[in-house]
Amino acid sequence: MLRSGPEADSAQAAAPFNIQERIGGVLLPVSSLPSPGPIGDLDGAKPFIGWLAEAGMGLWQILPLGPTDIYGSPYSSWSAFSGSPDFVGIQWCIEAGLLPEDAALPVTQEVDYRMTLEAKRPLVLRAARELLKRPDHPWADELDRFIQTAPWATEAALYYALKMAHEDAPWWRWPSSFRTRERGALERAKRRWSTDLETWRAALFLFELQWAQVRSHASACGVRIVGDMPIYVGAESVDVWAHQELFELDDSGQPTRISGVPPDAYSETGQLWGNPLFVWEACAAENYRWWIERTARSMELCDALRVDHFIGFNRYWAVEAGAEDATLGTWNRGPGRPIFDALEGALGGLALIAEDLGSVDDATLELRDALGLPGMRVLQFGLGLDSEPIHHPDHHVPRSVVYTGTHDSPTFLGWWRALTSDEQRATGLGPSEEEALAQAVEMALSSPSFWAVLPAQDLLGLGDEARMNQPGTLGGNWVWRLPADGLSGALAVSLRQRLERAGRRVRSDGPDMLPR
Repeated sequence: MLRSGPEADSAQAAAPFNIQERIGGVLLPVSSLPSPGPIGDLDGAKPFIGWLAEAGMGLWQILPLGPTDIYGSPYSSWSAFSGSPDFVGIQWCIEAGLLPEDAALPVTQEVDYRMTLEAKRPLVLRAARELLKRPDHPWADELDRFIQTAPWATEAALYYALKMAHEDAPWWRWPSSFRTRERGALERAKRRWSTDLETWRAALFLFELQWAQVRSHASACGVRIVGDMPIYVGAESVDVWAHQELFELDDSGQPTRISGVPPDAYSETGQLWGNPLFVWEACAAENYRWWIERTARSMELCDALRVDHFIGFNRYWAVEAGAEDATLGTWNRGPGRPIFDALEGALGGLALIAEDLGSVDDATLELRDALGLPGMRVLQFGLGLDSEPIHHPDHHVPRSVVYTGTHDSPTFLGWWRALTSDEQRATGLGPSEEEALAQAVEMALSSPSFWAVLPAQDLLGLGDEARMNQPGTLGGNWVWRLPADGLSGALAVSLRQRLERAGRRVRSDGPDMLPR
């Protein structure tokens, strides 16, 4: 496994799954943590991990960790390799002597992305500049090592500096020498805008260091972190700018066709994501080198990795750029098994979960099974009158991960409340919403699936006011935050008992108790 960054030598490499072990977990984005300030951050991670351990949970599933777009979507990041400096804890920086004691920010009930950009990020950048000015700081040597071993961070920081220098314009509107990445022009840019470059790179380091500490704490508590890797990257990203030959772009650098999915249960007009599509022949010609580097980097941040939109590796929906929605797209053949053979050849066995929801054909399922990857089972899809049998617990298989719902679906109570009375009866979950939710959680924990993951909203019995994302919409998504008193000791005790009955409780008395 390729590794770089703080604590790389001691980081635990993810191993392929043992589907004989039954574990429970919670789905909660870092942005939803009850941390100080306008967005959940890593200051709130250790208390949450402690609660998971107290409850007997062995998994924390997160969403992608990279810097988001203006709408907060973690699936539209401008750097597939970066963690987000917005997640760096201000209190952590204060305790490290990089910020003054009065640097704290007010807590918001929901994520406030404007306040994050205008008030919190400047504090993180201030801490980064302070670290750069102090070669005697205890982290200075680690920063130097990070710079030497993480070339992706310098690339991302250069992109950031150029964006700032060109008033946030997309890279295809930069002067030709920058757009086409002339070597001399880029070297001059590094010198001219060195302050912005070095500051952002140091901010990336702060995320790496604090995240490494969080991961170490999780391991000591017997909690594994399940990451998330989107298949696509943003058009306005360092990834596309630095590897233009790998994407379907016109001569000016803009996408000719874009990503999405056809109409499905989430949207009658499909979902138009807008990401540029890969030129898979070009990826294969370099033996999937970029994909190997990206996957290795993703696995540095977690113990297992959910591969979003797994179907796209078998077939993908392509829509002409400029289309109003995704209805008029076409199916195209993906890279198939060769990309995974290349990953395994370079990185060895990887603990990957296939997100196999949506318009899944037999060939996609055959690819998943040939690779030995667990897929997903979502109870909301398997209950009621208009259900998909594969998602009902009677049809779950051990090599799968079961969820009551996902970050893209309603909360379970939101879903239940939208059903007609006939549909509610057809679920067989009980006459009241409280009983229905309790039975759904029990179904998930009792499922044959080797892992069971519950969205935090379903643990708290919240409705769609707490929904994380509604696909196909902009604004109002990715803002829900866990209330500070939401995960109580009493809830941990109750959940621990339920996990015990289901044979999923993890006993985590120390690092040696982490199940393998």
